[in-house]
Amino acid sequence: MDIKKEYSDVIMFESYGDQLASICPDPIIAVNRTGTITLFNPAAEKLLGYSAKEVVGIVNITDLYHPASAGREIKRLIHTVDQGGKGQIQGHESALKTKAGTVIPIQISATLLLEDSDEVGSVGFFHDLTPRKNMEHTLKQQSITDSLSGLYNQRHFQSTLIKEIARGNRYQHPLTLMCLDMDNFKSVNDQLGHIVGDSLISFMGRIIRDQLRECDYGFRYGGDEFMIVLPEACEDNAQVVAERLLQNFSDDSPLNHIGPSPAVSISIGIAELEEEEGPEDLFKRADMAMYLAKRNGGNQSVKSKNTEDSAANDQAKEPRR
Repeated sequence: MDIKKEYSDVIMFESYGDQLASICPDPIIAVNRTGTITLFNPAAEKLLGYSAKEVVGIVNITDLYHPASAGREIKRLIHTVDQGGKGQIQGHESALKTKAGTVIPIQISATLLLEDSDEVGSVGFFHDLTPRKNMEHTLKQQSITDSLSGLYNQRHFQSTLIKEIARGNRYQHPLTLMCLDMDNFKSVNDQLGHIVGDSLISFMGRIIRDQLRECDYGFRYGGDEFMIVLPEACEDNAQVVAERLLQNFSDDSPLNHIGPSPAVSISIGIAELEEEEGPEDLFKRADMAMYLAKRNGGNQSVKSKNTEDSAANDQAKEPRR
């Protein structure tokens, strides 16, 4: 073995290390044993908004992680065999905080730097996961969203209702479900065509979205039927929302601008979650209230408790046998 040549190769590699880091498209950050940054390549500058002069020899790497515990977790992993063997991390997902305060998801692969078997620092290669995360979010939204109305779809309704009912029961907080259905919608498709019918569905989705708070959920359940889940809201709160929807539908319906057309309105059923009630029973009560609104002529909202009163009245009117 040519010891002299091997030694010269090592020196040559070290002398070109900074140049190699400067052309790497992904951020490279090296630190000493205490965590102080010793290398911050141009890609790291571009990603995080700091210049190398601002951080090298000054900033500790833990100050860049978000949250701070993420840095401690990486230090723990690099000293275990959990990922890539002791002294290495491969493909660990974490997050960094930019100079402007923006949090960026990243994937890090890192290795310890040793000198005569002693740890002198580490170097990490960071890959920006923002494009991938954005794509994942877009695909998820597409899978749970009804494209025509812009609301969530029936599939997402089931899981959301279960989750919100569990939360409402756990913390004894109010929760109200609204069931909405268009009156005489079939006549629109039959007489005016599906394009006009689709415009009504889209319009309904828009006026529902306009009434939702940040914590609320709107769904197209199927056809011309819609659901609204209102966490932290009682039946009286939902009644206010219902009145606004009825008014907005009447005032701004696309049918108002196309001449003679079927009379279309909406019927709304409202049910507030009862103690220890499950999703099926809550759904049934809201659905029954909606059908009572239809039976009473449509273009109105009915609270679930009114369906119980109506059922009792109907039973009282039945002849004894």
